[in-house]
Amino acid sequence: MSIGEILKVGAIDTVLGMGTVFCILVFIAFCIWLMGKACAPKQAKEAAPAAAPQAEAAPVSTAYDGFTPETVAIITAAIIQHIADEQGEAAAEGYIVRNVRRAQWKRI
Repeated sequence: MSIGEILKVGAIDTVLGMGTVFCILVFIAFCIWLMGKACAPKQAKEAAPAAAPQAEAAPVSTAYDGFTPETVAIITAAIIQHIADEQGEAAAEGYIVRNVRRAQWKRI
């Protein structure tokens, strides 16, 4: 085989391989899209009159029990310390992380 024939076979193999992979990826993306449509929660069609006044929305509760103020303070101090370390400065605005302990998580 000459070099031209070898390059031709290599190019054909490359195009076939990349084309096959591309087609399979498109098929997988289509399947994922289809599963998203099929498994999406069904929305009930409401036949509400168009002229009916809408009720005022209930106030949204801003309370979130996920983080305590101490946790927020520790995370804020750690972020500020990290930024200061990257910039080669001393602790920015006097925030210094002195003691960090591992949290004890309750297993459910």
